Amino acid sequence: TRRVLLHSDPLAVLISAHGELGYRPRPHSVFRYGNGTFATTNSMGYRGPVVRTPKPSGTFRIILLGESTTHGWGVMDDETIDAYLRSLLRERYPDRSVDVVNLAFDGYDSRQLVERQRSDGMRLEPDLIIVNAGINDVRNARFKDLADPDPRTLIWEGVLQRLRKEQARGGPTIWTRIKHYSYLARLPTIARQYLTAPHTPHEQVTPNLEAADVFERNLKRIAALASQANIPVMFSTPPSSLSFRYAANATSTFDYWVVDAATTQHLRDELARRMQRVVANERSGRHQAAYISHRLSAEMFLDDAHLTSSGNRQMALDFVDAIAPYIEARRIASSIPRRIRRGPIDAESPARVH
Repeated sequence: TRRVLLHSDPLAVLISAHGELGYRPRPHSVFRYGNGTFATTNSMGYRGPVVRTPKPSGTFRIILLGESTTHGWGVMDDETIDAYLRSLLRERYPDRSVDVVNLAFDGYDSRQLVERQRSDGMRLEPDLIIVNAGINDVRNARFKDLADPDPRTLIWEGVLQRLRKEQARGGPTIWTRIKHYSYLARLPTIARQYLTAPHTPHEQVTPNLEAADVFERNLKRIAALASQANIPVMFSTPPSSLSFRYAANATSTFDYWVVDAATTQHLRDELARRMQRVVANERSGRHQAAYISHRLSAEMFLDDAHLTSSGNRQMALDFVDAIAPYIEARRIASSIPRRIRRGPIDAESPARVH
């Protein structure tokens, strides 16, 4: 819904362009979901509390990269994975300062995660990066002869091209501003027209597994950026309810489904397999890396992939157990006098989750 509405708005009310290909939510925006919940962004353009920069001494900072499942589609700000992580980590480490920064956003695929890590994630000086992804890259399997990157996979691209041109000119024109405020006045009518329009399932296509190749390459890019800064990476596959809440031949208007539920799940499984392969390769190269899998009950899902508040809390619990060794390793390292340290902590020691 938001994608259609924003294409009507000459200022793209809720998103802004950054980098050559990326987009991110505008600061102080409100994203309203159909079930009555909403997400807010802070002054730095992400969900959750603002963190200090430069990072204070002694703070352990975690960056979350992901899609709408990580951003927290359909739940309030205090019901997201990052909100529960902050609460659980405070309970477990009351004497430690731990930040959790949610840089995930609705619609992101793996290329957007690379862009967000480069532009925002690395400058926040993370001590651990968590990548929870593998839903939206399925939609890229619709396209034949995929390039890397491929403009066809970049949602919002029409809006973003215009925004970049206007930014290069120094900002939006007076006429663009007039159209923007006219759009705001007409927004309720535009939304009502869209919501009442008939939706049909997507056309049948032969899935292109080049999408999995591109996904794997982007995960390697994320890992390389982290490795260069000696930052551990934790990879995670978002849980799916396709196999037990939907018939195998069920179809959907969601653009991240391909053909039917069974085909979509098969593609998600392939992305998970590629993610695990990246982790294995990183660990063989002595980069601290881990893979986390999740098992959630049916009532923890809002749909095929997005989670309820309880589902997000369970995800956070899974992550807390996996994060603990990294926090402990950093605590031990910080207690060793600098003059007797002998290089980085053993790359294998914290990453024994999978």
